[in-house]
Amino acid sequence: MKKIYYLIFCILILFTTGCNKNTQKFTLDKKYYNTGEFIKVKSDDLLKLDNENYILYAYNNYCAFAIPCENVFKEFMSKYKIDFLSITFDEFKNTKFYKEIKYAPSIIIIKEGKIVTYLDPNSDNDFEKYQDADKLGEWIKNYVKVSENE
Repeated sequence: MKKIYYLIFCILILFTTGCNKNTQKFTLDKKYYNTGEFIKVKSDDLLKLDNENYILYAYNNYCAFAIPCENVFKEFMSKYKIDFLSITFDEFKNTKFYKEIKYAPSIIIIKEGKIVTYLDPNSDNDFEKYQDADKLGEWIKNYVKVSENE
């Protein structure tokens, strides 16, 4: 019986200690640690960034949140001097990422051209990240090094 408990304990440790490679923090490409601005892109531009690490903001032309999420995102970007790429959702539909992300606005963390994680506007769990720059920052810092001291 002790062996079974030991085995279960080992499996739990394995799954909770970061066996998922996406849980390790990584740095964005150096050019995105800049002024804290949105960089407008088209779907064709994203094809050229397949080996880069960046944060992408897919947005609608309107915002249904009480506090416009763009303002919250700008506050975070300004504080840490991190640029986000930004793309309209209509243009976003022409990207490979649209297969996984069907709604906007969304913040998408990309590592080497692949989605690490993203905010879902339909998720109650993500709501506060759209409305509070500190909560957004906590979430991003789980994946991305926002300063040289991390």
